[in-house]
Amino acid sequence: METPKVVTIPNHWTSPKYSLGQRTKQGVIVGIQYYPPNNLLTGLCNESWRYAVLNKNDFSEVSHLEEEKIHPLTPLELRTELQAEIEAYQCKILILKHQLTEA
Repeated sequence: METPKVVTIPNHWTSPKYSLGQRTKQGVIVGIQYYPPNNLLTGLCNESWRYAVLNKNDFSEVSHLEEEKIHPLTPLELRTELQAEIEAYQCKILILKHQLTEA
């Protein structure tokens, strides 16, 4: 079993609003990057977090979104999405079990 990983954020940074693995309306967060204030790359005066999000409709596409462009799922949306994924995996398990008995 894999041991949990701990990420330490310096005290002078703001904490990210969202976390790795969190499901959002855009997809699943697979990366987080901090941009300090007055960053030349972003041209932003304020500090910000950017998120790499695996597109829920195209698993080969990753979008890089600013924190304010992330929209979390409501509890009902999350429950519905998880239930659909569980049912899809249960169907795959049944197919694999059937193939195993035929082998």
